[in-house]
Amino acid sequence: MVKVNEISFNTNMAQNVATTKTQQQETSSIFSNSQSQTGALGEMEGLSIQQTAQTAPKRIDKHDKTILANAPSCQIEVAGKKQKASIVVDLSENRLYRYDNEGKAYEVYSVASGKKTSPTSTGIRKVSHIETYPYTEAPAGTKRRKSPKAYGPKILILTTIDPKTGKDLGSNGEFIHGNNNPASIGTYASHGCVRMDNDVIVQLSKEVKPGSYVLIQK
Repeated sequence: MVKVNEISFNTNMAQNVATTKTQQQETSSIFSNSQSQTGALGEMEGLSIQQTAQTAPKRIDKHDKTILANAPSCQIEVAGKKQKASIVVDLSENRLYRYDNEGKAYEVYSVASGKKTSPTSTGIRKVSHIETYPYTEAPAGTKRRKSPKAYGPKILILTTIDPKTGKDLGSNGEFIHGNNNPASIGTYASHGCVRMDNDVIVQLSKEVKPGSYVLIQK
């Protein structure tokens, strides 16, 4: 079972970085540019912020009033009960919207989603838990365990919800996570997962609560 504890994680990483220079160098090369970072949290969560700013295409303003005014509805129905999704991913525009408790969209971000040969599945999801690079607590044999660099610093682990019964059907292997290719954001490039800029996924990992609904639609 994955434990999400930012304080203990940061402490452990600080100790690990202090004693393991090889891992420090690897992490820095994955998620940051040559500009030095201070502390383990900076090396894990601030790393790609610099890289993204330099190499990624122009992003939309997360508070763009016109885009937010035309945001898709976050209303969903689960087991006959009306609910509100905290996040809606619009695959037609490759955008991820965040909503407040009243169902009003207040932030929007560019994302990458599944390419034509491996499209992102639509439907209702739920945030199961959050995992942190290098994903050593992920099940053995999973892609994020084998190739952690591709997932960036954080992953929102999603499970599929049956809208008729509300039953949790488990994971289909498609998550919301960071990236190691900022230029892919805004395109159809993944194997089904939703990729975000790494500074954004770090922020979401602090704010999105397990149990939150996610709606993925075209």
